[in-house]
Amino acid sequence: MKSVFTLLALGFVLGTSTPALAAATPEEAQRLTALFQAYLGTEPGVVNVAPAGESYAAKLDLSPLFAKVKDPAVSLSLSPLEWTLTDQGSGKWKVDQNQPLTFAFGVKGQGETKGAITSVVSTGIFDEALGGFTTSSAELKGITADQTMSDAGTTTRIVYAIDTVTMQTAMQGTSDSADATSSYAFAGLRETISVPASADGSTPAMDLVIASPSGKQDGTVKGLKLKTIGDLVTWLVAHPDQQAIAAEQAVFKDKLRAALPLFTSLTGTSTMDDVTATSPFGQFAVKQFGFGAEMNGISADGRLRETFSFAGLQVPTELLPPWAAGLVPERFSLDVSVAGFDLAAPAALILDKLDLTKPEPMPKELDGPLMQALMPKGSVTITLGPSQLLARLYDLTAAGSMTAGPVAMPAGEALVKLKGMDETMTALQAAPPDIQQMSAALLLVKGLGKAEADGSLSWQIVGTEAGALTVNGADISKMLGGGQ
Repeated sequence: MKSVFTLLALGFVLGTSTPALAAATPEEAQRLTALFQAYLGTEPGVVNVAPAGESYAAKLDLSPLFAKVKDPAVSLSLSPLEWTLTDQGSGKWKVDQNQPLTFAFGVKGQGETKGAITSVVSTGIFDEALGGFTTSSAELKGITADQTMSDAGTTTRIVYAIDTVTMQTAMQGTSDSADATSSYAFAGLRETISVPASADGSTPAMDLVIASPSGKQDGTVKGLKLKTIGDLVTWLVAHPDQQAIAAEQAVFKDKLRAALPLFTSLTGTSTMDDVTATSPFGQFAVKQFGFGAEMNGISADGRLRETFSFAGLQVPTELLPPWAAGLVPERFSLDVSVAGFDLAAPAALILDKLDLTKPEPMPKELDGPLMQALMPKGSVTITLGPSQLLARLYDLTAAGSMTAGPVAMPAGEALVKLKGMDETMTALQAAPPDIQQMSAALLLVKGLGKAEADGSLSWQIVGTEAGALTVNGADISKMLGGGQ
């Protein structure tokens, strides 16, 4: 699906980045056709623009470009994309789309995907000065995809279906630095994963059905370099294979350097509601899944953050022994970030040393300098934001930060709290013997804990670059086989 959305976005830009028109004329339509055709290289038949009353009808057919793929095992297809372009004055255009779509792509012997969208209805205002849409909205209905993947003689089939997807975007700034927001929502998601029986008959064929009635995703990008990224894409379309790129790799490198860092920062959050997974072992369910990501562009100030959460986990009763009922997490949240790395320096080093005319484009001796450029301080900072694991019998929370690198000893500090230690240990006493062995470890951990006023236990964990490790001030390095 991402490939389809990418092609749609590309088509929106191609169908709107034009001079303001006073009236629809054959001459202007011919000029626009030539303009868009040049954007996608010199292959004829890709773009067609024709007068349609007071507007222009634009059609983008990528089939001639797909036909240029030299690998006979690769197949690509997308039904032509169509838009109506209406001049709004002052370099702004109203862009409308209303059509179905079909798509397919695959690699022979590895897998293929075929799909369709029964209805794509979109509208937006494109600003030539900005080089993007100031506003846009779209609704996609009846999205389906059928995917097969082959590996070691086994073919897995995955069938997707989504009732509707709606989206809205907004953008402001300049073509050199634009800020944009996006919001997506879906309804009626269903995914069926069909795994065949094993060749030796040890496992039967089975289906896993994942469903969610609704979900959404919000995103923000700042400092997007629309113009230079567009220039790079235009150049790559005109140089569709490695041989063509290698012949002019100096130009390629210059265009890539101009496009960096691509953007200043990117953030996104998404949720899926009432997720169910129906399997031969029963039905699993989660009230809500949550995902999040934040990252900087390819800059010296490298930063990456990821979050994950779920709430309302339900496990099939037939898989859950009575003693474990209170131990199954009902809520979970994880917040991890990495900072202190440099992406700009390694990117510059790669562009300086890359030589696509050689059998091995990157020198082997570059590994060490790349690692040094990536971590100029020899380490990165890994931070665990407030995170939680909550069940009926216990509540575990943790937060902390540490530095770590390829050769440096990890060092940092974390605070862990647990409420319900005694209840957890009591539940484990009814477990099978191999699981009961965990009680001994928990007893040791309990002994290191500090009693808090709310009845919980806490552990202040500190590690030093010298290799020392303390828990609530007690040095446990020798116990773990480390330390001085």
